[in-house]
Amino acid sequence: MRTGLIHRRPVSIAALALLAGAAPAFAAPDWEIVGIRLGMSPAEARAALSAHAPKAQITDYTRQFVYSDGVQQKPLPGFLSVINASQGPTNKSETLEVMFSAPPMEQRVIRVIRTLAMYDDPLPMARAMASVTQKYGKPATVLEANMGSGNFSRWLEPGKTACGDTAPTSMDARQPPPVDNAPNGFSQYGLWQRRKLAPADASNCSAALVVNLVTRPGDPFVREMKFTMTDPGYAVPAMRAVAKQIADLEAQARKARLNSGPVPKL
Repeated sequence: MRTGLIHRRPVSIAALALLAGAAPAFAAPDWEIVGIRLGMSPAEARAALSAHAPKAQITDYTRQFVYSDGVQQKPLPGFLSVINASQGPTNKSETLEVMFSAPPMEQRVIRVIRTLAMYDDPLPMARAMASVTQKYGKPATVLEANMGSGNFSRWLEPGKTACGDTAPTSMDARQPPPVDNAPNGFSQYGLWQRRKLAPADASNCSAALVVNLVTRPGDPFVREMKFTMTDPGYAVPAMRAVAKQIADLEAQARKARLNSGPVPKL
């Protein structure tokens, strides 16, 4: 197993305004990608990855946030941000990316991306669609990709609000809501709120699953299958908790800085 370098990223207190009003949501739909579900713990996700691809090359990526006392930056403990897995040759490969929310809330899977490259042995579109529908049921929408190069099938979590522009002409309708584990990485949600395209309470934002079947323009054979699912209903509250933690630590550190330090002899 290889471990990636720690990424340090300062987080602005202004991120709190973006995330205000969000509340934790603990329910996740039952979709799974090779046994990995939204809401899983890192240990559960790692076990599912191992069961699916025991010989895959696994890479862990950690992340670390910092805050400032007005003079110096101070690091928070690093955490597991992403697990990547890959196997197979370039033209017939499988890659998996599993992203986790950041502490202080419980770490859970908030995004899964699986990409299957089938350039050496493409699958007819009709068979690919039948396979996807058999696994996940009828999608809420099926939209064509640009220039006739395949399509996007999209499923939404029942009982929640679809976040983003759902118009057939919008790219939002062709992808799941973007998520991150850093507070200032979810600016899209704030834009949607201002455009009345997302609920004030982020926990009401639907998880989404998108399957992109990629063909060459006008060609009936699928040469790449990309599965992506995200859970903003948990990711946004988790990011809000990170922002609050950093803001609180920064306020305490700045106060301590103002009340300390040697006074030079005058």
